[in-house]
Amino acid sequence: MRVVIEAEDVAYTYPDGTPGIASFTGTVREGERVILVGANGSGKSTLLMLFAGLVRPSCGRLRIFGRAVSPRNAQFFRRNIGILFQNPDDFLFNPTVMDELLYTPLHLGLSVEKATRMAERQARVFGLTPLLSKPPFRLSGGEKKRVALACVLMLKPPLLLLDEPTTNVDARTRRVMLDALRNYTGTAIIATHETHYVRDMADRVFVLSQDGRLLREGGPDLLDDPEVLAEAGL
Repeated sequence: MRVVIEAEDVAYTYPDGTPGIASFTGTVREGERVILVGANGSGKSTLLMLFAGLVRPSCGRLRIFGRAVSPRNAQFFRRNIGILFQNPDDFLFNPTVMDELLYTPLHLGLSVEKATRMAERQARVFGLTPLLSKPPFRLSGGEKKRVALACVLMLKPPLLLLDEPTTNVDARTRRVMLDALRNYTGTAIIATHETHYVRDMADRVFVLSQDGRLLREGGPDLLDDPEVLAEAGL
């Protein structure tokens, strides 16, 4: 399997001096399901932004699909990486749910007819058909998350990055989202502090320490170790 993400001593500090991630070294291969766990503030969201190519490491070496994080690769990353932020309001900005579903395919050059067929199919899968004419800001939190994930998965990106996808959602939304993730065939990295569904989803687990370092890497049974959980603040 080819390497999708290769990170060596990667660190990131925000422009205001706030530490994002202190040190991460790891590899993710094609088709793997990796769960990234850690306490709040451990750097999970920052690491996902690095893996998406949205920010460049302050130091260390990071390659995504064999490419360095730089402006010349931004369009490639946009076409091949789907990212779902923790707050769907950061993602949704179009007048209606249908407009949200159409936005990416149209901007990537698909015809209106093909994009519309894709959007209607995706709406059925995610239970969004009755919501297509509604503005996203009027949806519930769970509905917003379903819309956001449906948009991210529209073009089946080879790499999927999800930040706390099942936090603060109702049971129906959780079920729909987890079913979609199980049916996804690409490489997925899911950041979460909820560990109850890890065994069902993960090939590997990265555990971050509270100070933003890679604490341990292993299989899902790693989370059975009380010492690891305590050190990670979980």
